[in-house]
Amino acid sequence: MHKYTLHKKSTKHACPNCNKKTMVLYIDVESSEYVSLIVGRCDREINCGYHYTPKSYFTDNNIEYKIHVQYAAQSVKQEQISLHNEKDLLATIKYHSENNFISFLLSKFDIQKVEKIVDQYKIGTANYWHFGTVFWQIDTKKLIRGGKIIIYSKSGKRTKYINWVHSIKIKWDEITDFNLSQCFFGEHLINGNNNVIAIVESEKTACVMSLLFEKYIWLAAGSLNGLNETKMEILKNRKIILYPDLGINGLNGSPFSIWKSKCEYYKKKGFDIAISDLLEIKATPKDREKGYDIADYFLENLNYKPKTIISNQQKTINKLYLKNENLKLLIDLFDLRDSNGNTITLSRIE
Repeated sequence: MHKYTLHKKSTKHACPNCNKKTMVLYIDVESSEYVSLIVGRCDREINCGYHYTPKSYFTDNNIEYKIHVQYAAQSVKQEQISLHNEKDLLATIKYHSENNFISFLLSKFDIQKVEKIVDQYKIGTANYWHFGTVFWQIDTKKLIRGGKIIIYSKSGKRTKYINWVHSIKIKWDEITDFNLSQCFFGEHLINGNNNVIAIVESEKTACVMSLLFEKYIWLAAGSLNGLNETKMEILKNRKIILYPDLGINGLNGSPFSIWKSKCEYYKKKGFDIAISDLLEIKATPKDREKGYDIADYFLENLNYKPKTIISNQQKTINKLYLKNENLKLLIDLFDLRDSNGNTITLSRIE
């Protein structure tokens, strides 16, 4: 058992690098005390990227570093994870007309499809917190792990305001404590469904991509650092594709390089996992600066028109594309190939 871990309650502290209250500190599991007010990880993975580990802290200060707790301490009772009841969830399945995220989906997609996605993912509305969108995390056992609340503008852009249902319940004295143990957003959808699993960073991206491409089961890690062993264990025997966001290089690299490293790590552990470099190849510097994700790319490229045709086979493909603008998106996403085994692409256009 590791002696030091990030505080599971995710209480936020001021980051010494960006000065924003976005850092989760490491605690000593034996004493339940913080290692130091500068030892932690900033949630602003790309814009800040601060991550000062206990090992680095002890090394820098010439203090002996112990990675594991003493054997006797391992018998200490583990804190039981907390869960929401169905009543908490049902209380949010209303007020959809006030939900900016749902309104954004309705501005882009057919109402029947949006209603289906809202029901499948159990998307709620927090009328008690600025009508924010509630993304419920429900595991494969249908246990409700948590409710993440994000406020969106009418254009579908996320604001800086994020909260959790349990935090509000604690503030209202409805509960005294909550030990949050997260799972993938959308995890409950893998039950009885053998489709390929696609993992993205944000809940919004998972919902949009589910509307665009139903062939995959779209899950959200919740953040760049949300792809961890605790969550991944349930996917051990599934085929998985990772779709990280774009982003500039932070202290730990770009989103793609970070998830690529994790992809290689999970491959070594026996996972059937791959990572898509579609955004890395297709994106512009401006797209990268904005931190676009796979949903942004597809929504913005639906009206793309080809200019020049290279080969007869490519000509046929482009003629079909003119009749069906989604063909290019399908080719890019599913890595379709021609009769010679070559990747079919519209990138050979002058």
